[in-house]
Amino acid sequence: MYSDRNPRRFLLILLAALALFFVIREPAKAAVLTTHAVNGLMAAADSLVTFASSFG
Repeated sequence: MYSDRNPRRFLLILLAALALFFVIREPAKAAVLTTHAVNGLMAAADSLVTFASSFG
């Protein structure tokens, strides 16, 4: 009966619940972590744009 369930969905729900718990318990730390994550994604995107534009 358990084998019919999707373990990936369970892990996503668990991750979302842990993230929500972290935001509720430590909102300042969650904001700092989110800021760092977004800045990292922006830096990665900028690097990819620079790489792609160097092709000419």
